[in-house]
Amino acid sequence: MSLVLWFLLLVVQNAAFTWVSRARNSGSYGYHAIAAVFSNGIWFVSQFLLIGMVVRPGMQLSDAYHLGAVYIAGTVTGSVLMHWVSVRWLEQGKRKVGG
Repeated sequence: MSLVLWFLLLVVQNAAFTWVSRARNSGSYGYHAIAAVFSNGIWFVSQFLLIGMVVRPGMQLSDAYHLGAVYIAGTVTGSVLMHWVSVRWLEQGKRKVGG
């Protein structure tokens, strides 16, 4: 259950990171501020779950490989998904990146 929850949290975390990265390149300070609060808040929460999974008795190297695979899958999914959402729905007017 923890890996599934962590995967979902990673998707949201990296979506937020991609959002704040894109918002930084927009012309709106407010848009960037909202994205930054969301990104950093999700990162902070995810660290508690990660620490709980890593600092446990009996942690094996193969467990670390599984954590790495889940991390990569979750972060790539979140990043690409948020890029798509941003281009399709969020970036209009002053929030448009490069515009």
